[in-house]
Amino acid sequence: QAAWVWVCRHAMELSILDALGLPEGSILSVRSGPTRRQSPLPCSTPFKLPAGPWPLRIDVLALLGKSLAGASLSKLDANGRCRVPLEARDGRQMSVTLQVFEGKNGRPNTAPNQNAGKGEEEGDAEGGLSSPVRRRDTEAEARAYLDRHRLHEFMHTLFESLLRERPTDPYMFIAARFREAAALEVPSMPIVLSSIGGDEKHCRSQVSTAPTSSPAMHRADSGLRPAQAPTSGSFRVTVRNMRGWSLARIVTEPRIKIGALKEQLAASIGVPPASQQLLWWGETMPNDTTLLDHGVPSDGVTVHLVCGTRDPRLQHLLSGSSDGGLKLWSLESGEMLKDFGSGGPAAVVAISVNWETRRAVAGCLDGQLQLWDTEAGTCAHRWPAHTEEVSALEVDWEEMRAVTGSLDGTTKIWNLKDGSCMHTLLSQSAVFTLAANWKEMKICGGLRSGVIRMWDLNNERGKNGVHIRDLTFAPSSSIPSGTSVSSVAVDMVGHRAVSGLEDGHLAYWQFGKLEGVDEVASGSNDIPIPASPPKAKVLLAHYRAIRSISARWASTDSRALCGSDDGSLSLWCLDSQSCVARFGRHVGFVWCLCADWARDRAVSGAFDGCLKLWDLRTGDCLRTLQGHSRPVRSIAAC
Repeated sequence: QAAWVWVCRHAMELSILDALGLPEGSILSVRSGPTRRQSPLPCSTPFKLPAGPWPLRIDVLALLGKSLAGASLSKLDANGRCRVPLEARDGRQMSVTLQVFEGKNGRPNTAPNQNAGKGEEEGDAEGGLSSPVRRRDTEAEARAYLDRHRLHEFMHTLFESLLRERPTDPYMFIAARFREAAALEVPSMPIVLSSIGGDEKHCRSQVSTAPTSSPAMHRADSGLRPAQAPTSGSFRVTVRNMRGWSLARIVTEPRIKIGALKEQLAASIGVPPASQQLLWWGETMPNDTTLLDHGVPSDGVTVHLVCGTRDPRLQHLLSGSSDGGLKLWSLESGEMLKDFGSGGPAAVVAISVNWETRRAVAGCLDGQLQLWDTEAGTCAHRWPAHTEEVSALEVDWEEMRAVTGSLDGTTKIWNLKDGSCMHTLLSQSAVFTLAANWKEMKICGGLRSGVIRMWDLNNERGKNGVHIRDLTFAPSSSIPSGTSVSSVAVDMVGHRAVSGLEDGHLAYWQFGKLEGVDEVASGSNDIPIPASPPKAKVLLAHYRAIRSISARWASTDSRALCGSDDGSLSLWCLDSQSCVARFGRHVGFVWCLCADWARDRAVSGAFDGCLKLWDLRTGDCLRTLQGHSRPVRSIAAC
């Protein structure tokens, strides 16, 4: 365990205040985004790292050996090689053979390619401009520059608009967008910068592609009626669609609510307020805010209008984020209905909601379970459930019981009425997904090891013994060796599963009925595995890890919706191994998915803090909701 001090948002220092359980002489390695720092314990100097929000990784490295005193490279053979003996801590023989290249002649054939492995983690040897640390610091500066001017979001929206509109002259279209962005940059940036008293602009990393529907308007910039001259203290607002065409010019008061501004737009262009979404610098302007709240310049501002005129079919959405809060949304208007605040300092990584009784159970990063009353917006009860993150959650609302899986390698059954633990099931590996057949009292857990473990709670033997079996699919030649499972969805009725892999492959496999299996204690390491694991249908769905899966199981035409670390989504027919649709992108990992297959709608939450509502038939984005300041980790919709 380690305690940290956060010094700065954009350039931070991490100081180790305390370390518990770390062996003496070990090395602590910390990685924040693209940069890694490491130091032997005890660490007397703070780690200097770029601020995120990045995924933070901490490794504890052991010193296995070291060179002898007086070691040198003086004894080289004819090929420039030198064998250096090492002193191992456990007494084993240890050495390393080096080859020295001084740059006088050509590089020897046995020397490694200096351009290879640039994406791999390297040592942090400080040095010249080409050193790994210098290169990574340069990358961090480049990212900060992109964030400060919102170039990533601008280019993302630009190319989405370009591909959607497909103008006859794409270069003129792009040039017009650049001129408009340049006009906004000059008057707006100094205002924002002076407001924070620094030399960098805050970026909430929430901006993503806008909804794909926009008002069908003919270009009429020259035909617009000139706006009334603004009076002192008024704002002149120009409203454009995502194609850059002017729709209206309005002179209004600076403290007017965005909801009232939408009413004025509705009277002008005929689009209902509930179907409007106004964007300023790519960020949604909520109805209960004012123009002043967004810091728009008083000498004139251009906002963009996107219209969600298509039926969302879903009404409400509850989302949990790494900021530790819960938010309730209206998918019809795209507005946040209720902010529950923070139930604690830990991220909400799993959610289950009973929309009829307005209750919700949330699993947190610190291992707590929380029972919420979504009508009143209060946390009725919370209790410690695991020693590490609650990574998976399934609830039986009729009997008020739940099953939780954690990174601590345990699965627990809970009585939600009093918060008592009914069963503790050991898995010897992190549990990242769960499926429950409450009628038959069978639980399936997807483990980080790639195995699916099934527990039969009706067939108990003693207090901690249950009928279990481990399931996995046979290795395939199309899957590189060493690739691990990153997500899984299980059909407990049809006895099949679909697994997402770290390299972007999708494996669809059937494990058959579990009959004739011996009883095994849940803590035992001797767990039966089929002698011949079932073969899987393997397809390449993405080029990066598949982080989340939502499956529709049917006798024919089973489908899987996948969210990837590349920020995109894809819909697959598992039986024919064909791609049905590909969706637009988030900025960053897609952490969670919620699909309503009957209504052909799905909601995704991602690293960029955005929520997106999708049409499963066409792949169109119908709504983009922004409100979380950190990655969205869990969602539930109805």
